[in-house]
Amino acid sequence: MHTPIFEYAFFVKKYPRNDKLRFSLVLITLLTVTSCASLNPEASVEPSGNAAAQLNLKLGIGYMQANRIDIAIDKLKKALQYDSSLVEAENALGVLYEATKANHLAELHYQNALQLKPDYLLAKMNYARFLCANNQTAKGEALFLEAAVSPLQDAPEIAYTGAGVCARRANQIDQAEQYFRQALQVNAFASSALYELAVIKKDQQRYQEARDFLDSYHKRAGFSRTSLQLAIEIEQALGNNEMSEQYASMLRQQTSAATATQ
Repeated sequence: MHTPIFEYAFFVKKYPRNDKLRFSLVLITLLTVTSCASLNPEASVEPSGNAAAQLNLKLGIGYMQANRIDIAIDKLKKALQYDSSLVEAENALGVLYEATKANHLAELHYQNALQLKPDYLLAKMNYARFLCANNQTAKGEALFLEAAVSPLQDAPEIAYTGAGVCARRANQIDQAEQYFRQALQVNAFASSALYELAVIKKDQQRYQEARDFLDSYHKRAGFSRTSLQLAIEIEQALGNNEMSEQYASMLRQQTSAATATQ
């Protein structure tokens, strides 16, 4: 079964191939980091009050980006000690604890963020994704739909796609397809929705439709190992062995390149 590409990415036009943590960082850094913060806490004397909270928040985000999880958690907790209303720090801690499988702490911090600021879309979308990934699909779907219609939302197609992923996890395929199509109505270039529809049509053995959706996805987002594997299966089902082998060759090249860079 193909892992939905959307589960790993928010607010990126072309889906990278790294891990969930890095993609979730996009959500956090959009509103919190406008310049690079020094990762050397001894580089300057630490201020106090709100300035100290902001400094520790930026340091925490910087350490997250450097994958130095323990230090990032420490800095973000310190930020909250200086300013307990710092919603960005709560959201960031939710992402970190989720990435380290401390789900009870992740949920606590997502909830804290939304209690502090109920219309904070970054936390709402992160928490919705978290719920869907942890068998609370109805709650996650509802949060995504709230985010989709929020007057603060500038990318509702992402929220509709998230709702679709939740519905598909709950095996509500017709509802999932409706959400993905809503995403495309909002933004015809919503790549992740195109990919998800390709998966649905492939599973329904409607292979020509699956190919059309996946071709559209590739035109907008390029090729990934996940999408190439799906393309191989679709072309094999259509009896197009030549095209299947071309995709297989591309997949081997990408796999080899990825292995070489590890």
